[in-house]
Amino acid sequence: MSQQDEIICHCNEITRGEIEKAIKEKGLKTVDEVGEATEAGTVCGSCQDDIQAILDEING
Repeated sequence: MSQQDEIICHCNEITRGEIEKAIKEKGLKTVDEVGEATEAGTVCGSCQDDIQAILDEING
């Protein structure tokens, strides 16, 4: 399993790759924007810190 296949949002089964792709393609800057684009982090919220970490990695 590659890092891209890692499930970040277990509620919606959304992978790191899907989140990274949305951030890069849509220029997303916030956890809320990622949620709107992918539904990641919108159910229980426990993955929001992970989503923020991915945003920080990509956007610096």
